Amino acid sequence: MYPLVADDVGRVAALRELNLLDTDPQLSFDRVTNLLAQLLDCRFSLVSLVDEERQWFLSAVGVNLRETPREESFCNHAIAAGTCLSIEDTLEDPRFAINPNVTGEPHIRSYLGQPIRGPQGHLLGALCVADDRPRKFTQQDVARLEGLAAVVEDLIRAHADKIASARLNKLLRRETRALTKSNQLLKQAEKTGGIGAWELDLKSETLQFSDQMYAFSGLRLDESIDTKRALEFYAEDDRPRIDQAIRQAAINGVSFDYEADFYTTEGSVKRIRCVGERLQGNEQNFPRVVGVVQDISDKHHANLALKRAADYDSLTGIYNRHAFDRSLQERIREHRKTQQKVSLVLLDLDGFKDINDTFGHVIGDVVLEELSARVLNALDDGTVLARWGGDEFALLPPLGSSLMEVSSLAEAALAAIRSQVEISEHKLQLSGTVGIAWFEEGMAARELIRRADLALYEGKKRERSAIHFYNPVLETCNKARQSAIAEVRAALDEDRMFPAYQPILDLANGAVVGFESLMRLTTQAGRRLTATAVLPALLDPVLSREITERILRSLCSDLSTLKEAQPDLKFVSVNVAEGDLLSRGFAQKLLASLSDAKVSTQNVTLEITETMLLVNDNGTVLKVLNQLHQAGIAIALDDFGTGFSSLSHLRDFPIDKVKIDSSFVQAMTSDWQARTIVQALIAMAKNMNIQIIAEGIETEEQRQLLQQMGCGFGQGFLFSPAMDLSNVTLAGMRNMRNRQKRTPLAA
Repeated sequence: MYPLVADDVGRVAALRELNLLDTDPQLSFDRVTNLLAQLLDCRFSLVSLVDEERQWFLSAVGVNLRETPREESFCNHAIAAGTCLSIEDTLEDPRFAINPNVTGEPHIRSYLGQPIRGPQGHLLGALCVADDRPRKFTQQDVARLEGLAAVVEDLIRAHADKIASARLNKLLRRETRALTKSNQLLKQAEKTGGIGAWELDLKSETLQFSDQMYAFSGLRLDESIDTKRALEFYAEDDRPRIDQAIRQAAINGVSFDYEADFYTTEGSVKRIRCVGERLQGNEQNFPRVVGVVQDISDKHHANLALKRAADYDSLTGIYNRHAFDRSLQERIREHRKTQQKVSLVLLDLDGFKDINDTFGHVIGDVVLEELSARVLNALDDGTVLARWGGDEFALLPPLGSSLMEVSSLAEAALAAIRSQVEISEHKLQLSGTVGIAWFEEGMAARELIRRADLALYEGKKRERSAIHFYNPVLETCNKARQSAIAEVRAALDEDRMFPAYQPILDLANGAVVGFESLMRLTTQAGRRLTATAVLPALLDPVLSREITERILRSLCSDLSTLKEAQPDLKFVSVNVAEGDLLSRGFAQKLLASLSDAKVSTQNVTLEITETMLLVNDNGTVLKVLNQLHQAGIAIALDDFGTGFSSLSHLRDFPIDKVKIDSSFVQAMTSDWQARTIVQALIAMAKNMNIQIIAEGIETEEQRQLLQQMGCGFGQGFLFSPAMDLSNVTLAGMRNMRNRQKRTPLAA
């Protein structure tokens, strides 16, 4: 006989009152069980509801059953105990050793369940995980389970509220059908599921609040209300907009739908949505405007948090680089409309590396936080500030700022940095150097950045702690770019350019399933250079296209050798540039070359960066990517996670794979925010059936953490650096696998 809770009859009645039994699967509960199974690394995750003689599963991961007899229910024991139930090994527990679910499918060996209660406190069932192996659950496991059990209770409470609301609406419709005024208010309430309603009589200009609206605003039911006082619940800046919307409804019959902050009499601030319209009068009622108000604070704050996480630097709280890039593009678009000047200020801290080396990165991070706040406070409201790099900042002065205004702004930023910083009894004196450039017609954003960076770079060599402006004369100091272009051109002409292949491994079994093809060249002196060494040349669109063609030709000839060396090989990825995607006939030429070489498109992945999707002609980019994707070529989004717009790109572009940026991978073992972002990116990509590849894996700890998060594939120095084709041999790769099981390779 199974244990029963006190007043089990009342408990079962409360459960059935909720109308949850024998319902269709609900995504909200399924999200909880899926997340719980991932977090606790368990095969089974369930939301069980314990009926009179059965256990029914509201949500289930890992099992196809929808119900079991109550006498077989583990969760029944959990609710009987009224607290979290943990079973390390069912075969060692006499209560469960002969349970059919233990001796037979699904062979449960361990269980952790947290009772869940209904809105009135009745024990309904449990949120639980189970596994087919013995398992000792930790305090952290229990805490996570309890937290998600609270989420399930909130979802059940919301469901109950929905049922109660539906019943109330039904009652109100029946009781007030004869009253047109109340009927119209109810229809408006039903439109938005709001909690409050109001009505403005257009003849008498009297305003009426519903009881719920009084409760929402904090007013007493006996307090009078008029339009003037009602508007005072909103921020002063919002009042004209809201007043105009209601007036338009009253005069022209234009319905309205607005969002705004709502200040209650208790001093709290809620984010509300208000929907309303004008209702025509009849012989019993004069024309009026009615509105329904809904509290959307939770949704609003969640959206703000998501945007902040994507747009703001986690350390300093100011814009990150990708958000700044977006702001710069917006300024350039405004310039083309208004012809107002656009300027860019880059600021680099002098000697910051010495602070990190002397006092450690913790102190260094605190310094960056302090200086970011100081600079932000020193700037005008119209100036955009971002963390550009480790100790480098970017500023966008207000559109149309003069030379004197930009100089004054830069000096204010430098003055904020020069002030002494006191941290942990350390008194630190810093300075910064500034580079400034102006946008010119026909210039790309990257050229403006290059000029400001050149002014900064050359300025730091000449005079630190000063402001330096871009001047064409500086280009004479930029011979490195021309040298890089010459080096790459000669390497192409003399056949000294070749691909190096970095393995991409299945993190679950260590099999090499792919390679990333990376450009390498040998100088005339015999020294090997990476793409980074000749990066200025790669920005040249003509050279970029030639490099891509060379790497793709090598891929066609090398693929059979790579497959012989690695029987599990599925694909080789090639990086393409913006110039490639925008060049005439790129897709047709690529597909033709693969066909001529008898290379299957299924074996080729093209890696693109987010900046390529931000070009003005992104319609052409989308068309090319769709054509290649439909032909069987996979598209991988590189450096994923470093920009908010990546989220929309996953929806709007044919992305098959995402590569999590190495900066997140390398930070996640020491930075919980980076770890949270990586976990969220992996979960989102998996839910969209997009393959996930982590870049820059350098330690075994990183590999294990990624695998636990559900990341399928990875590459990095832990496994192998990029290798010449001659080194990609079966023996060489076997040695590489052995090394990655122990320690990462040296960089």
